[in-house]
Amino acid sequence: MLRLRRYRVFLFFAVVIIFLFVRLSKNKQWVEQEISKATQQHKGNEVQEPVKPETQSQQKQSIPRPQITSETLVNEPKSTTAPPPPQATAIKEAQKSATLTQPQSVHNKPQPASILPPLAIPDRKLPPPSVITEDGTSVDIHPLHPPGRQEQPLLPESPEEVIHWVKQKEHFPVPTESLIHLPTGRPLRIPTIQYAFDDETPNEKIEREMKKTQVRDEFQKAWRGYKKHAWLHDELSPVTGNFRDPFCGWAATLVDTLDTLWIMGLENEFDEAARAVDKIDFTTSPRADIPMFETTIRYLGGLLAAYDVSGGKYKNLLDKAVELAEVLMGAFDTPNRMPVLYYYWKPTFASQAHRASGRSNLAELGSLSLEFTRLAQLTNDPRYYDAVARVTDALDEWQDRGTSLYGVFPGNVDATGCNRTADMIYSQPMNSPNYPNQPIDLAEEPVGYEPPQTKNVKEPIPQKRPTTDDKMLQFEITPGEPSKGHIKDWSESHPKPAEQKPDVKGQVKRQLIQGHTEENTPQSEKPTPTTPTHPLTGLPLSTGADGSPQLQDAAGDICKPQGLVSTGADSYSMGGGQDSTYEYFTKQYLLLGGLETKYRKMYNLTMQAVRKHMLYRPMVPGDPDILFSGSLDIYPSTRDQDRVLTTEVEHLTCFIGGMVGMGAKVFGIDADLEIAKKLTDGCVWAYESTATGIMAEGALVLPCVSSEKCSWNETAYHHALDPLAETRDQDVAQYVANKAARKKEEEEAKIAAKKQAQIDASVAAELKAEATSEVGKPSDGKTTETLKKEESLPLQKRQNEVTPPLAAKTTTQLSSTDLELQKKLESTEAELKAVSGTGYAKEEPLLPSNEEALLDPSKPLTHAEYIASRIKQDSLPAGYTLIKSRKYILRPEAIESVWYMYRITGDKSWQAKGWKMFESIRNATSTIHGNSAIIDVTSKNVTHIDEMESFWLAETLKYFYLLYATPDVISLDDWVLNTEAHPFKRPK
Repeated sequence: MLRLRRYRVFLFFAVVIIFLFVRLSKNKQWVEQEISKATQQHKGNEVQEPVKPETQSQQKQSIPRPQITSETLVNEPKSTTAPPPPQATAIKEAQKSATLTQPQSVHNKPQPASILPPLAIPDRKLPPPSVITEDGTSVDIHPLHPPGRQEQPLLPESPEEVIHWVKQKEHFPVPTESLIHLPTGRPLRIPTIQYAFDDETPNEKIEREMKKTQVRDEFQKAWRGYKKHAWLHDELSPVTGNFRDPFCGWAATLVDTLDTLWIMGLENEFDEAARAVDKIDFTTSPRADIPMFETTIRYLGGLLAAYDVSGGKYKNLLDKAVELAEVLMGAFDTPNRMPVLYYYWKPTFASQAHRASGRSNLAELGSLSLEFTRLAQLTNDPRYYDAVARVTDALDEWQDRGTSLYGVFPGNVDATGCNRTADMIYSQPMNSPNYPNQPIDLAEEPVGYEPPQTKNVKEPIPQKRPTTDDKMLQFEITPGEPSKGHIKDWSESHPKPAEQKPDVKGQVKRQLIQGHTEENTPQSEKPTPTTPTHPLTGLPLSTGADGSPQLQDAAGDICKPQGLVSTGADSYSMGGGQDSTYEYFTKQYLLLGGLETKYRKMYNLTMQAVRKHMLYRPMVPGDPDILFSGSLDIYPSTRDQDRVLTTEVEHLTCFIGGMVGMGAKVFGIDADLEIAKKLTDGCVWAYESTATGIMAEGALVLPCVSSEKCSWNETAYHHALDPLAETRDQDVAQYVANKAARKKEEEEAKIAAKKQAQIDASVAAELKAEATSEVGKPSDGKTTETLKKEESLPLQKRQNEVTPPLAAKTTTQLSSTDLELQKKLESTEAELKAVSGTGYAKEEPLLPSNEEALLDPSKPLTHAEYIASRIKQDSLPAGYTLIKSRKYILRPEAIESVWYMYRITGDKSWQAKGWKMFESIRNATSTIHGNSAIIDVTSKNVTHIDEMESFWLAETLKYFYLLYATPDVISLDDWVLNTEAHPFKRPK
């Protein structure tokens, strides 16, 4: 009893102490709030808001801020003094805000302010109705060959057959002195991106924490399903509980989800997963090729972000990132250092010289920079930054040179760096002694036309010696071997020439036809010695001016160097296959501390093209002020005035709201922030427009001509749905007229047939009566009167009566058996007539007697009928003209932009919009083991695909969680996220 009383005393004092602590903590926050408000009146955009301290419950889930040292960030300036308190720093900066200018790097001249065009969106041309196809089949939004994902399950090789990657000697190395190093100097002061949030009320905090907890619960369910059924595999099949390995079998979901575990405060799960990373062997895979883009953003980005958010405590994560990066670096070993985007890692291929693809994907080519740059910062190894900096330089040069839509790049890129067309123009003829290394000297004077000179020409050897009889070749079969044979007497007239060596193309020249052999060819006409070939690949090699090898093409010709170029037919958009290249311009600028100015220039040129050519306002019910970004297809023959914007609504493009919003803050383009809000609201509308409350993968809508004046016009919308709207009603009217004419003809034919039947009946009766008479019959059995009457019958009637009916025969001509049969026939006919209208013999009509109820399959639909039928059959929400792909594969792009808008603007309505999206996704995708992609977002009867890509845990649920976390968790002023939502620490 005594112990119990002491316990109560201790409990009482503990409650008092906690109460005093909370009160004092709140007073401290009030003081900081007043200081912050006072400072806010004086500070400019470039001064950051001091971060408010968290309560104890919040501290548990906050990310520990790692100590930034030269080991974790090589370019960050060091300080020997302790930093001043946040309040003092804010006040001091506020006092200097009037005269504060942006510091300049000693390596960069000050850049003049970009002169941007007016931000008003130009008018758009309406696409012709014929452009809007009725084909509702699903299409791939991000077509790649070969695809980044291999959908077929891959079986691991047996232990004795396992092949491991081995580091190869580079064919096209970059000299150490030529490596591009990270920019040096103190990072520039970049304007604050994130909104200065005020303290929330207790009720707001309770609601926010409740939503955050529900998001984390959904995450934990999926993580448990992965851990139980797919541990160390790429993906979980959330319906069946199986696993999949579409990304090399390197535990994509585990690596991709590491930083999400830490951000959500699941440190025990993080520790277990981080230790499991050591079991991944990046030097072997059941897959033959490595998709560079997917591997870089998911694996390399996931490892580096997990290392960053955990404060560098798990060094094995950085070690595994280096291990993977060394494998990937082999893809950059090309003549122009552009990467092979699907890298065959096995030594048999990796040891060979190779070029980048002539049909590289823009997003895959330009979305490697953030990850390799961060790795270079953490390891102080310039090779990683050099690899991606050369890609950026190539894009920068191409943008300056100009594409068919200035400022942006087409989706397909020729990254070979090899102009074979130019090489064909400048090459010598094949028989030239200078072939193939010396081009024609175009500076020489033209010699003009020279007539052919008479000279002795060696008589060619005949092609065949005909036989003496039928002038045909005779083929003899070898006895005992019917599959072998030879042409008779061929060897006598065609002696086998001396063994010849292959020319520079590796082929034996066919000299017999021209009468040339090694012995009789003049010395002056003999080709030059063959160029050396690579000992492993057999590809011809030559030596450049600097002594480095130059790769020749398959024909043995050294191609003319060129930069990045188009493949011909250009497609421009902010959607799949192009998106993240533009996204990385601003983010790479932030990661480098603003010290590399080309990213700012490239972003500004991109946005000018986007505003001018791609943005449009859709015409939808309710007239919401929203925007989308469409696509343009430009061919070499397309004129500027003939360009028509394809008004797409793609889920992949929904990232653009966040990109434009962040660019507006970083580069000071204030008007773009309003565009960013409208772009994000467009994707929110796309979610709300379907039966499931989830946006489709890809669709088309009808655009407004003007973005300022845009009202819903149902007539225009219906005409857009019906390409034959102008003629459809006319066709129906013509059909009705034709049907009436046919009906009239049928009635007239019936009347004529009835009259003819009456005539036939009277004739038959007379014939029957005459046939029974035995008086006045001629020899043919017909009476004189009957013959007279037949003369008055129509010719057709008389011709039809080829055989007289049975009744026309006289009784003398019929036997007794025939007479009996005739009587039975007449009796049967009478009985059938008697019962035809009564009893069970009467048949009921299959359809109602009303002719209007009968369906006429040949009748064309009216315009109204066609519209109603198409909307019902295609399940088209109002405003959509076509849904190209109805799937939802747990994509994050829409909630990504919603999160950016909330963090940038501080408007809590974005949290409300995000919650509706979360509930809709959870209701439609939740399974027993996790969450599954669905087939059709327009149907309330949800069908699961049994796929859960790693970005569901790495991106989608992370953005939902951050939307309801405190603003200092992954602050945009401290972190920059790659395209897979992996946060990297920004320099300060």
